[in-house]
Amino acid sequence: MSSKNKLMALGLAFTTATVFAGCSSNTPAPNGSASSTAPAASSSGSADTSKEVKLKMVLLGSKPADFDQVYGEVNKIMKQKINATLDVSFIDWGDYNQKYPLMFAANEDFDLVLSAPWLFYAQQANKNGFLELTEDMLKKYAPKTWEQEPKIAWEQAKVNGKIYMVPQNNFEYSYHLVALRGDLREKLGLPEVKTHDDYLNYLKAVAEKEKSFTPSLGASEFNAIELVQANEWNFVVPQYPIAYKLTDASSKVFNYAETPEFESFVAKMNAAAKSGAWSRDALVSKMDKIQAFKDGKLASVEWNLGTLTRAKSEIQAAHPDWKVELVDLSADKKRLANPFINNGMSIHATSKNAERALMAIDLLRYDKEIHDLTNYGIAGKHYEPVGDKQFKPLKDSANFPPAGVSPWGWNSLNERLDATVADEINKFTEGWKKTVTVNHPLETFTFDDAKVKNEVAAINNVMNTYGRPLFYGIVDPADAKGGVQVFREKLKQAGIDKVLAEMQAQADAAAKK
Repeated sequence: MSSKNKLMALGLAFTTATVFAGCSSNTPAPNGSASSTAPAASSSGSADTSKEVKLKMVLLGSKPADFDQVYGEVNKIMKQKINATLDVSFIDWGDYNQKYPLMFAANEDFDLVLSAPWLFYAQQANKNGFLELTEDMLKKYAPKTWEQEPKIAWEQAKVNGKIYMVPQNNFEYSYHLVALRGDLREKLGLPEVKTHDDYLNYLKAVAEKEKSFTPSLGASEFNAIELVQANEWNFVVPQYPIAYKLTDASSKVFNYAETPEFESFVAKMNAAAKSGAWSRDALVSKMDKIQAFKDGKLASVEWNLGTLTRAKSEIQAAHPDWKVELVDLSADKKRLANPFINNGMSIHATSKNAERALMAIDLLRYDKEIHDLTNYGIAGKHYEPVGDKQFKPLKDSANFPPAGVSPWGWNSLNERLDATVADEINKFTEGWKKTVTVNHPLETFTFDDAKVKNEVAAINNVMNTYGRPLFYGIVDPADAKGGVQVFREKLKQAGIDKVLAEMQAQADAAAKK
């Protein structure tokens, strides 16, 4: 499919369904190739479910208090329909960059796993970490998914011409905003926060006058708010310091560490850190920032619209005297809607239960009862349905946060909006769709790092060792041992120019298709 047709398909799908989600080292591949482990499809049209199986599934986040109760109900239905149950484990948000690739490198025993470009999708596919999903397999074991998934979604999921993910079936924005305590802002006598400078002034004032609060946890994920969104950039691979300009219709990619915008960013972050906008241990903090914000420990938090509106809804119920304000700090900047592959589910290449895993994905997406359970919990306990498209969270939703227990890999057209914040969600998204959402030739491009694996591993080390201290303002940009110039030199030594050249060649080729 040509880039032009891809963009037309993306735009059409975007206008018909918009919902919201929740976010590689040089390691050996697991034993066996993806294609060699794929089950053969039969022409009988029926799958053998006579043997009961336990499917091990890996998701991100923290296990909520009522998880076992909710998934006990899920497993009753799963067992009845496909004679399988789900055994779910979680990787904490603070650990996923390290633990997610390692579980593939160690060839751990699991069947299903959340996958996404921000979760090393292409990298793990190239390392044979995921099972190849053929058309015959999908038609046989996940027929509703195959029927309802837009064709463009399968195109997006291809790595070297093969599918390794069942993508979500909707659109979402992962664009980052900030949530802050408006009641605290008013107490401090500050005006409404509209810009990033306003936000930093708010953090500084909290640090000076509200000692019971931690102002924030520092830089946003992948520096989205402070650097990337503010400059109308986007990543191909978020873990690399390589981006492209949304307002540049070419396929040009660049090393952002070499830009003047990066220099301004790290200077501002250093000044913010010195003002107390976050503590020096923010770099290694394992704090669940959303929970800390809901508990009244953090004065602000950044994340995507869906996550922040869910948090706001819970806070309004528990603390009606608090005033949570959501702010788009780059309201006039161009942005992308997410492709279908921004969240999906993949099957481990060495899974012994691939057929049943695909059947489970089909149920998670399109069995309405299972879908509602995994997204919102038990009706009457955790939430109250409001028609077919909305829900109202109940008191016990804190023990199973709505749409917050990592169900994004099976996002579908069955998603519900929280009725208490639906108007605010629509206000943001309708404005974005009308004024600042764009397409770009590289928005569905995936990078194959097969020729630069060693360089990628070295770059990841540099990003962690020299980049993150700069991103959090912990190191002075002019520091002779760890400043901007040192960071740039270390990236060059790691092979950033070789990776950039390889990515540029692939990007140019992809843009011509």
